[in-house]
Amino acid sequence: MKKMVVFDIDGTITSHVSSWRYIHERLGLWDVLAKKYQDEFLAGKISYRRFCQLDAAHWKGIKESRMREVFEGVKYSKNAEKVIRKLKSRGYRLAAVSTGLQFVAEKIKRDLGFDMVVSNRLNVRKGVITGGVTINISHGAKGIALKKMLRGFDLKPSEMIAVGDSEGDIPMMELAGYSIAFNSCSEKLSRAADYVCKTRDFMEVYRAISKIDGR
Repeated sequence: MKKMVVFDIDGTITSHVSSWRYIHERLGLWDVLAKKYQDEFLAGKISYRRFCQLDAAHWKGIKESRMREVFEGVKYSKNAEKVIRKLKSRGYRLAAVSTGLQFVAEKIKRDLGFDMVVSNRLNVRKGVITGGVTINISHGAKGIALKKMLRGFDLKPSEMIAVGDSEGDIPMMELAGYSIAFNSCSEKLSRAADYVCKTRDFMEVYRAISKIDGR
């Protein structure tokens, strides 16, 4: 029996694919350097940690309240809110694991009643972004975070369903008892998933879970 559903956030629950880029674009800070850091990371020229440090430095001095205000406008994927609430009403534990930032992770926990969320965090001191960052989940390390989470809930990997959209979600899909690719941007992810959604409507996620629900 499946007891918990674990979601990726950026590009899965939300329509934007990166919290990091979302901030840049909303604040008008997506510039040549920000793109350069992203390109260098994607090309393997700098580590994920270094990419995060360079990106976070852009936002030094911005008020934390302004960051939270920016994420209040985040758009959820079609029917994501409805589906997540339906899963919660059916007794599933809800968790989210993201290499994105705390502002969107804390928002979905509050808005949608998640039991646990884990994300990376911009450091804050006296209500102001310091320019530093705390990496709780490195790129490709979601499986490690999930193992700790499962121990905390006293659940087995076979009791978990994983939902994600990118190659960074493959480790949690390989760990889960059942996995769903939603809005997949990767052939590798699609091959790793037990079910690949054909639409961008979260109701398809709900129908896939309902088919394997053994309770």
